[in-house]
Amino acid sequence: NLEIEAENKFMLNNYLFLMLKIVANPYEKDDYYEARTNDLSNPVKRSKSINIGGYMSSDYRNKFALDFGTGGIIKPLYSGLEFRWRVSPRYRFNDKISVVYVLSVKKRYNDIGYINDFVDNDNISKPILSLRNTHMITNVFRGNYIVNNKIDLSFKLRYHIDQVQNLKFQTLNNNGYLEPTSIENTQESEYNINYTTWTSDLALNWRFAPGSQLSLVWKNAINNEDNILINHWSNNVEETFNLAQQNSVSLKVIYYLDYLYLRK
Repeated sequence: NLEIEAENKFMLNNYLFLMLKIVANPYEKDDYYEARTNDLSNPVKRSKSINIGGYMSSDYRNKFALDFGTGGIIKPLYSGLEFRWRVSPRYRFNDKISVVYVLSVKKRYNDIGYINDFVDNDNISKPILSLRNTHMITNVFRGNYIVNNKIDLSFKLRYHIDQVQNLKFQTLNNNGYLEPTSIENTQESEYNINYTTWTSDLALNWRFAPGSQLSLVWKNAINNEDNILINHWSNNVEETFNLAQQNSVSLKVIYYLDYLYLRK
């Protein structure tokens, strides 16, 4: 497989960092795993592609700083497209308290994904794939509070939505390309995915000796997955918080033992 990559990075006088990157794959690739065949005998052809992206990051020494990135991928085979962007503002109140927010969005059109193995009208079991659209949104809000040079507190809230909308079931021909399938009485929407997850972490770290640390962490998690696509984020949030929550508390102690000290 041949991959051609070009990248430019700039640092301006005000310490604004800029980057532009282009990655080209001029030839199609064989994906031996997506079809889920035990003998890897029927690889899926992956499209040639061109990936263009950009990124900027302002000076972290300022109280307010901003990271932003965006890009897209063009895949001619099956008219595949991908668009993505990520924004992350951060604010430092003082030398002890800082917060960061991250919003990341990624959309793929005419992507390829494995569905299941089905028996067709000729009573032959075949791997079924789907042309599909996917939509992912990730929100992260985290903060840190430095109590002193040995103790700090941190928290992280994360909400993630991952949606898969199947467009058309396909099967593989002997050359690894998709073609229409004869599967009947099966709706593509039955295999749609609407996955949401909410996690929250609260951690206390205490460096009680050189190289030694005690970490006390509380985690809360809520997960939900079904095949009904909920397109408004507020409805997804409401549905998620109606589910049972999972809570856990962990304690980890790392102690640095100096071998030379023990020999004395």
